[in-house]
Amino acid sequence: MSTRFVDPGAARTAAKGEAERARAEAESVRAETRRAMAEDAARRAREERDEREQRKQRRAAERRQRLASVVSWIQAHPTELLMSVIVVVPALLAWSAMAAYGVDIYGSLGGVLPLFSEGAMWAFAFSVHLARKQGRPTGWLHTGVWTFAAVNATLNFLHGFGASGVVVGLVMALVSVGGVVAHQLITAAPMRTRRSRTERAAARTARIAQRRRVRMERAAVRRSVGELAEDGTIRLRHSPGTVTLTRSRFGGHRLRDAVVPGLTPSGSRKSDEPHEGEQLAAEIGQWLSGESTSSEPAGTAKTGSGDPAVPEAGTNDELAELVIRTRQAIETGELNPRPSRRAVQRHLGIRATTAQEVLRALRGRGGDGEAEVAA
Repeated sequence: MSTRFVDPGAARTAAKGEAERARAEAESVRAETRRAMAEDAARRAREERDEREQRKQRRAAERRQRLASVVSWIQAHPTELLMSVIVVVPALLAWSAMAAYGVDIYGSLGGVLPLFSEGAMWAFAFSVHLARKQGRPTGWLHTGVWTFAAVNATLNFLHGFGASGVVVGLVMALVSVGGVVAHQLITAAPMRTRRSRTERAAARTARIAQRRRVRMERAAVRRSVGELAEDGTIRLRHSPGTVTLTRSRFGGHRLRDAVVPGLTPSGSRKSDEPHEGEQLAAEIGQWLSGESTSSEPAGTAKTGSGDPAVPEAGTNDELAELVIRTRQAIETGELNPRPSRRAVQRHLGIRATTAQEVLRALRGRGGDGEAEVAA
């Protein structure tokens, strides 16, 4: 049996060495941890410093942009900036004076009196400005501005008159409305560009024409007739044609039929046959004047009939031309296939007797409105 000898000193030395190595490794780990933490803290510090610098630069850029915007607005609106002093200073003076006057009358609660006098006036003034920018009417808003301006001036005059006399009252009244007057002159009623002489003449002519159109339309409504519908409603009906405006014996406007040579009236294409009374009156007039009422076809009248309204070939070129123009109007649809004497008269711009002759020549073949003028 063998016995192994262990030296206690050597064992203690080995254990001590092992403990030293463990402490060295632990110290190395702690040192590495401290170094990593220091690097992380330094990195965070750099990031925070960079972020602060970026925020500082961003705020500086925003300040420069705002400053540039203000400078550009001032450069673009020098007049408004100068005039704002005229608007703001009187408003502040009148507001403080009216607040003191309200306190004298109503006590501490009277300090809100400027909200009625000054506030209402300026509310209407700003409303006028906004309405003009939006293209809305401003008539009643202007009325509100000047109504409350008068109220404000009266209250300030009474305040100054009661305190120091008429002069002070007038000064306070003028100062109280000076700001809103300047505001209205600057913003609410800008000056228009001056028009040339030609533009002013054209605008004046347009106004005259518009007034005449309105008067003629009113006169046409007064002489219109009503068409009663089944549901009881009324539809106004007008007789189309060429008219002119005249005055009645009592000074009112009325329309009168007008014939303009060479002007083709724009009217209805519906049948416009004359009444039997008109036809009878025309025939009686022709009979009394010795004219025949025969409606023989053109160029086929009996010898010796003496009908001057039915022209033979080459005897009345003007009447033949009128018949040709009437036939062309029928073909193009400007006249009905059986036009009336009045329709022909309006279309050709001729007298009633000439229109009747044209119709007799045109209806010479059975009255179908398509007769040919014999050559």
